[in-house]
Amino acid sequence: MATYYDIFGQKVQYLSSDPANLTEGQVWYNSTSNTAKVQGYSAFGSFSSGSTMNTARGGFYGGAGSGNTDALIGGVNPTPAVEQYDGTSWTNKTGPGSSADQRSWWGDSSTAAAQVAGLIWPTIQTATEEWNGSAWTTGGSLTHTVYTGHATGSVADAIYWGGFSSPGAMVSSAAVYDGTSWTNSPNTPEAAGYSGGGFGTGAAAVGYSGYAGTPTIQSTTAYEWNDVSWTTTNPVNTRVQYGNGFGIQTAGVKVGGGQPPGAPLAPNSTETYDGTCFSINPNQLSNLRGGGAGAGTTNASGIYAGGGPPTTNSATEEWNGAGPITKTITTS
Repeated sequence: MATYYDIFGQKVQYLSSDPANLTEGQVWYNSTSNTAKVQGYSAFGSFSSGSTMNTARGGFYGGAGSGNTDALIGGVNPTPAVEQYDGTSWTNKTGPGSSADQRSWWGDSSTAAAQVAGLIWPTIQTATEEWNGSAWTTGGSLTHTVYTGHATGSVADAIYWGGFSSPGAMVSSAAVYDGTSWTNSPNTPEAAGYSGGGFGTGAAAVGYSGYAGTPTIQSTTAYEWNDVSWTTTNPVNTRVQYGNGFGIQTAGVKVGGGQPPGAPLAPNSTETYDGTCFSINPNQLSNLRGGGAGAGTTNASGIYAGGGPPTTNSATEEWNGAGPITKTITTS
């Protein structure tokens, strides 16, 4: 049998850490982790395990942050709380002033984020709170009472859509935020609650409906926002509610979600969007779940954390888009 030396004319490097400036096909042995590794290339994005959250929680409607080394999320278990991710570990942060759950989050940085609306049973909230990295401040009130919708963009330029105006009453209403106040915008093509998710900026976003009621239950409808109006785009492949996403309008990732009643988890729930069509990604979440938090401003880097069912989850999975990938060599 030919050895690596016979084929490539050199021995496998024995190193204390992974080398920089890797090339495809390069093989080395990491003596610190006691693992053999090879540099490959993935034509599809994939998830890898990240650090677990300090507290398992769900009830997320979005997250904030630039990617898998920068995220801020807040969920409930049983009360609202906030954690920040730096790519290595989660750190508890000051909680918001409101005790509302099912709030919608957005923001392009873990130090510049916001959340709005939510529910303090039986009262639906309209308050916005903005995070500056150390404290929460009050922003403008949403133009309408709603919860479980989705928001995306930056603190100073965001779009919010969908949700429930009362239990069971789905809406198609939407509003834009300029960092100070909310303004009503044109309605989405379809009314839906329990957001299916979305991604993009305040001026160029993609949404997918979520719970749309009988007979469809969850909808496959997707639509784009161009800062003036919504237009229907090609549908998603797997219909979900409690979903999430990250990326930009022409290169996004739909991730997570469930299909109750009867089917609590949605297989093949990770899809990529190229600005025209959604495609099922062959690499799925290790822990299929809905109600988790997604964060990331590109399709190259993101996270999905927390959620459930069947139980509240503390797992974090980091997304790396298509491109170079380092793999550990194992025997079989």
